[in-house]
Amino acid sequence: MRIPAKPEEIVEVYADESSQNKHRYLVLGAIVVHLLDTPELIDAIKKARLPELPQGEAKWAKVSKAKLAAYRRMVDVVFDNQHKWHFHSLFVDTTQQDHKKFNDGDSEIGFNKELYQLANKVRQLYSKAYFHLYPDYRDTRSLPEDLRQILCHGARKRGDTRDWPVRRCQFRDSKRTIPLQVSDILIGAIAYQLNGHDKAADANPAKVELAKYIMKRAGIADITKGTARAAKFSVWPRKLRK
Repeated sequence: MRIPAKPEEIVEVYADESSQNKHRYLVLGAIVVHLLDTPELIDAIKKARLPELPQGEAKWAKVSKAKLAAYRRMVDVVFDNQHKWHFHSLFVDTTQQDHKKFNDGDSEIGFNKELYQLANKVRQLYSKAYFHLYPDYRDTRSLPEDLRQILCHGARKRGDTRDWPVRRCQFRDSKRTIPLQVSDILIGAIAYQLNGHDKAADANPAKVELAKYIMKRAGIADITKGTARAAKFSVWPRKLRK
């Protein structure tokens, strides 16, 4: 019989992704926060949005000059509290993906593998926790429960002694889920630089500035090189099989 995890043992993982189809680099990232600290994170983000963003969904696609200060304050909440709230991400070069060879010709399988890799990394980094995984809702044939089962079985094969370390995996709507909105902003900045949008002639000045600000706060000089694996703001350049 599975023993319920104590609230203080549960870590919540709010995972989002950049556009899968339009750009070379696919980025997945997640805000990672202990369950008991989630209300504080949400309250801090809500306060940071004011007065420029009193309502509506905050997301990378909506970054503008008029709202730039609010977006900076939102990411500051994460960077100023890295003893509580972390961010982990990975990116892959989609031109190197061979869906025919490795994914039965299905790009969705390829995407699910990357979500698995990100979630598995988080599982390894927080070796004593149990997890609630909340990917942003997307139109897919795959069930979140399937991912939960795969993560738990994979953990057991690797010698993880936790009893079903991923206790919950459910889609969440980013319009109503504040931590997912922060994930979207952070991965948006990473993807913006990786895909060279910041160098385009018609680059959005507010996005260019915000992306630079996020990289400066993260201490990242060259996003293509990633970061240390266990950094509190981590970026993992995933190398794919050939």
